[in-house]
Amino acid sequence: MKKEVILLGLAGGLMLGNVSLAKSGEDIDAYIRKELNNPLSINAEIGANKAKISTETIKSDIDNVDIEIPVIKGLKDGVYQEQLNYIIKRTAEKDLNQFEKEVEELKKLGIEWKPEMKIGHQIKSEEDILSFAITTYSYTGGANGMSRRDYYNIDVKENKTIRLEDLFKENSDFKAIINDEINRQIKEEMDTGKKTYFEGDDGFKSIKDDQSFYINENGNLVVAFQLYEIAPRSSGYPEFKISGERIVHILKNLKPVIINGKKIKLQNPMFKSEKGTIMMPLAEVAKALGFEVTWDGKNRVANINKGPISAGAYIGKDKYYFSKALIYLEEEAKLIKGRTYVPISFIERVLQGQIIINEDNIINIKY
Repeated sequence: MKKEVILLGLAGGLMLGNVSLAKSGEDIDAYIRKELNNPLSINAEIGANKAKISTETIKSDIDNVDIEIPVIKGLKDGVYQEQLNYIIKRTAEKDLNQFEKEVEELKKLGIEWKPEMKIGHQIKSEEDILSFAITTYSYTGGANGMSRRDYYNIDVKENKTIRLEDLFKENSDFKAIINDEINRQIKEEMDTGKKTYFEGDDGFKSIKDDQSFYINENGNLVVAFQLYEIAPRSSGYPEFKISGERIVHILKNLKPVIINGKKIKLQNPMFKSEKGTIMMPLAEVAKALGFEVTWDGKNRVANINKGPISAGAYIGKDKYYFSKALIYLEEEAKLIKGRTYVPISFIERVLQGQIIINEDNIINIKY
């Protein structure tokens, strides 16, 4: 298999994981300052889409003000790009103006103190979906500073802002599925003492229509919350990675694959497992390659046949077969909502086919 990073766009690579935990309000402030002093930013082309991110500095006459905002360049829709950059800059300027007013008011009190303001950004993903977060931190006295994180998710090819609902098929109950997963992770973290969350009326109820999220560098969907939104300050910014196995059946499959020269959109999208393995829908890909597909329910084996060629996958095992030979892959076959998923390496290592990633980062399967 060609040694390149495979990103599956809206439908790809969703894994479950944990996030770091700060222990106190002071620790949170220190963590945010450190994060803003070391932004994960780029000033380079993004994939094959030729979009770029650069940084613009906004200055102030007040000491201890450090503001660097992302500037998007290279999108095909110049009007959308201009509007996006205007929103980003205008938001930062409004926050700075408010900070400067508070500083002037507090100076009148004659108190010696050191106000501080920082704005920085982190690039979360930089392929078909450009995800980035802008963190705004200000301190004007008191025990802790104030912090907010704004998330932006841009479809680079379509030149539009993506909402969470845009990732899922129409009329799918994505909220209920994500809510269940978040509640599961909250319970697990509270049971193990890793984090504290609000409970009762103040606790997590449901994601919102305008819920914050981002796609991380591995293609994972991450649902994000503000400080104090569902947890005390000591828990930081709560984030929840959503397992691809839980949502693969309702994801939109906006990124095509090429199978024997024909570009198609899979009805059942590929996804990335918790181990980082790209999993493909066996039956759909096999049929596109001209195989017949049968199911052995008694032995839980998915079989594919084409003339004298036979191969298959044992559900729940990392064992596969080609003719009479057993082959072991990096991950077990999975049965999800009645569909069999196998590692994409099945194409090369079991069927002896070929996988190529073209310049547009599209998977090309040949057999």
